[in-house]
Amino acid sequence: MNRTELPQTLRRSSKEVQAAFEAAHETAVKQYGDGEEAQRAAYGEIKRSFELVTDHWVPKRD
Repeated sequence: MNRTELPQTLRRSSKEVQAAFEAAHETAVKQYGDGEEAQRAAYGEIKRSFELVTDHWVPKRD
């Protein structure tokens, strides 16, 4: 997945967030196939460690 394929909120986020989403999305595609279900699963994984602040994702504070 290249940067232009990422949703806008992820494009505005750090490389760390982008890499985490790409890894989660690749895993989800293997499990669910390419589509909406894989996208939702990847976002679910991202939400464990990051939170959406206005228009970009940042690491969650403990």
